[in-house]
Amino acid sequence: METERKKGCAADGLPENSGPKLNILWIVLDHVTFRHYKLMKGAVPVLPAYERLAREGCEFTNCHSVHPLCLPARAAMLTGVYANHHGKLDNGEYPDCGLPFYTDYLQSLGYRTAYFGKNHSGYENFREKGLEGFYPEGYGNPYHMEEYRDYLAKNGYGHPIYRQEWGMSTIFKQENGRVISEKIYENGDYDLTESDNFNMYCAGILKDTGKVHESDFITNSALDWMEGCSRSGASFAVRVDMWGPHHAYQVPWEMKDLLCAEEIQEYPTFQEPPTQKAQMVQDFWERIHDRNPLQTWEEWQPLMKRAYEHYSYIDKAVGEMLDKLEEKGMAGNTVVIYTADHGDALGSHGGLVDKAGDMMEEVMHIPLVIRWPGAPAGNVCDRLVSNLDLTPTVLEAAGLNVPDYMDGAGLSGLVHNENTGWREDFMAEHFGHFGIRAAQRTLYYKNYKYIATEKDVHEVYDLEADPFERQNLIHDAQYREVVSELRRRLLANMDRFGDNSGDVADIRERAAQG
Repeated sequence: METERKKGCAADGLPENSGPKLNILWIVLDHVTFRHYKLMKGAVPVLPAYERLAREGCEFTNCHSVHPLCLPARAAMLTGVYANHHGKLDNGEYPDCGLPFYTDYLQSLGYRTAYFGKNHSGYENFREKGLEGFYPEGYGNPYHMEEYRDYLAKNGYGHPIYRQEWGMSTIFKQENGRVISEKIYENGDYDLTESDNFNMYCAGILKDTGKVHESDFITNSALDWMEGCSRSGASFAVRVDMWGPHHAYQVPWEMKDLLCAEEIQEYPTFQEPPTQKAQMVQDFWERIHDRNPLQTWEEWQPLMKRAYEHYSYIDKAVGEMLDKLEEKGMAGNTVVIYTADHGDALGSHGGLVDKAGDMMEEVMHIPLVIRWPGAPAGNVCDRLVSNLDLTPTVLEAAGLNVPDYMDGAGLSGLVHNENTGWREDFMAEHFGHFGIRAAQRTLYYKNYKYIATEKDVHEVYDLEADPFERQNLIHDAQYREVVSELRRRLLANMDRFGDNSGDVADIRERAAQG
């Protein structure tokens, strides 16, 4: 029976009504400095589209990623289950588990379904799944794609010329390990259609004043598709997944002076290396610290400025898409979801970059706002929710029951401010990163957070008193009962969701021993 629960089938979700179908626009950003936006003073990312949707819909202030890595989190958002069920444990290659996508259910109701942007979900069969749109295989690089070149030509834009201001590495365009282009201008500028520093630790500006950023290309492509659906009278559900604001932090010309670097306040843990965290995090910090030429906060401020401006530009692209929905008369019948796969550790815990191979809040805490036609505006919800819950939510928006095998729970009741029961705690998974296989589990309960790392340190934080996770309470005698309750709840979640593989045997044993 458990095998059947995991497998699922599109017939499991049955229509609840046969009325008009809501359209669905699901926007996913990648690698956001959302924690910085929420907690820091001074200059921070400027997010008017996020704030607009919060005013017009429901803002979830306590949303966390189900997994702090791109591929497992994205696989979870396609299938509605934890990584221990879909089997894609990190950013490597794993076989298809055979679970349906949420789009399979929507197509059975007559929806046109599409996906535009970054895939990196471990699934490469989107065409076979009936998904229209644009989605390069793997991580992808839109600047190398023919569709992007067609977009430039159609709109009369020049090539995306990038001036790198900071970087640990730059890779030229390669095929089969062989450099095929070393196009670099005399003044040090790169043509992004010819270089491969798209996913590198670097930052700078795009010099072309046209809409040549990947987010412009993706949002405009998605809008053209939605307009086509609207004209034909077809209900639609579309994912729009930007590559940004993931590094490289490539800021379009119009956004390059948005913030003043000197007004970006020092991140509270910038000078505090992660000595109380797992060894794999400490090792990663040492590698990053040795490679990064930036050491003082004054040297870091221009980098933070570019990261924040990049995030701001992605949000601006979302805002322009919302404006077009209004202009084309589609907003009144479209559910809009705005979230991210995970966060960004940038500048935290001794000056980290990237995801840090850990479950720190900078990586786990993500944005989520949902605007739903007919639901109350300005609703603020502090319940424990996750991007794992969005797949069931999309099914609810289409009028479907959520299949029993899905691990997430639909958010429609919370969006409509209904007095409905909700989970008291939430578990997130991690299986390691950067070539290190080390399982982690995080359990959220009330204002507490418990992180268990396989064969390494366990951590407990009071996020209300200590939002930057500076004091590990795991051995504090005053919190003995709290720690015991967190361990009990973690084990209960692991049991409930069948999280019992060999990867977590050590975590389960140590949590049970107390």
